[in-house]
Amino acid sequence: MSIKVLLAVDGSETSDRATDRLIALQRSGAPFEVTVIQVQPFMSIEAQAMHLQSYGEASMKSACARLDAASIHYQTHIAMGPAGVRISEFAEAGGFELVVLGTKGLGWVNTVLMGSVAKAVIELCSVPVVLVR
Repeated sequence: MSIKVLLAVDGSETSDRATDRLIALQRSGAPFEVTVIQVQPFMSIEAQAMHLQSYGEASMKSACARLDAASIHYQTHIAMGPAGVRISEFAEAGGFELVVLGTKGLGWVNTVLMGSVAKAVIELCSVPVVLVR
């Protein structure tokens, strides 16, 4: 039986480290059923049509390449809105058993020890969360 894992990424080095940690965890135990999620901020209808999919895919490229290299099957999902809220909602609605993400991403709004997205996910999500520095 596999564990449903949601890997939240934004293309940052911290996302890469979170991906690497997930790969290490998978190698040491039960197989994972992985979904990679990337959340875009709200944007106009025109901007959505032009950029949402392409930027989301670009932000997931490194994580997907790492998972491919480790022969870990995954799905992808791109959402729009406040990242912490969307990650938490998706994790709970999808029946995920674990969320993995980096403590700081590419966003300019970061607290001293932990990014605002990571903080929101641990506050909002009832699913266990692994934070990677």
